[in-house]
Amino acid sequence: MRLEGKVAIITGAKSGIGFATAVRFAAEGAKVVVADIRDAQQVAREIARDGAEVMFIQVDVSDALQVQSLVQETVAAYGRLDVLVNNAGIELAKTVPDTTEAEWNRLMDVNLKGVFLCSRAAIPVMQSQGGGVIVNVASELGLVGGTEIAAYSASKGGVVQLTKSMAIDHASDQIRVNCVCPGPVATPLLEAIIENSSDPQKERRNIVDKTLLRRVGQPEEIANVILFLASEESSYMTGSIVVVDGGWTSI
Repeated sequence: MRLEGKVAIITGAKSGIGFATAVRFAAEGAKVVVADIRDAQQVAREIARDGAEVMFIQVDVSDALQVQSLVQETVAAYGRLDVLVNNAGIELAKTVPDTTEAEWNRLMDVNLKGVFLCSRAAIPVMQSQGGGVIVNVASELGLVGGTEIAAYSASKGGVVQLTKSMAIDHASDQIRVNCVCPGPVATPLLEAIIENSSDPQKERRNIVDKTLLRRVGQPEEIANVILFLASEESSYMTGSIVVVDGGWTSI
C-alpha cells in the first residue's frame, strides 16, 4: 500500500474532498487524523471499520493554539507526522462591495492563515524526522477569476503562492510541498456557493458549461490526486500546482 506506516493529518475531513481523502489514505495504509471544526467522531469510526487507525481531533485551523495542539496530539499518538493535507476551507459568494470586513477576515483566517498555521506547526516535526509532504488544496479560482467570488478567489490565490514559497524554503529539508486546484466538485461547499449566488439555477448551469467535460467532479477524483502527491510516486514533484478542474481553466 502506498502510504503504509505513514501518519497523515487531513483538515476539513468531515465531508467532501477531505472525507474522500481520509477514506483513500486509510485504504492505502496510513494512520489518519481526521481534523475538523465540526464533530467528526462518527466519520472517524466509519473510516476505521475496515481496520484502519483513525483518530478525530477537533480544531479551528485559524486558531494557532488549537493547531499546535493538533500536531502535538498527533505526534503523541503516532510518534511522527509524514503528511499534512491542508484542505479546510469556507466560501463566500459575494462581490467586493458586498463583502464586509468581518467576512473578508474570517475567510482569510480559515482559507489562507489556516494553511500557514498548520504548515508552521507541522514543518518542525517533519524537519526533525528527515522529511515529509504537505499538500495544499486551493481552487481553480485561485488561478482564474470568477463571478461573485472575489474574496474566496483571493484566498485561494494566496494558497497557490504560499505553496511555491514553502517548496523553495524546505526542499533542503526533504519536505515536498504541492498544491491541488480542484474545479467544481460535488461538495457541500460548492452547493453553498451556488445557493448563495444571486441566481442559483443560472449559476449551476454556468458552472457545468464552463467545464470541458460538462459535469462537476466527484470528491474521490480529487482524493486520488492528493494521494498521488502524498505518495512516493510523486517523489520528484515539489512546488507544483496540479489543476483538476474538468478543463475549466483551458477555456
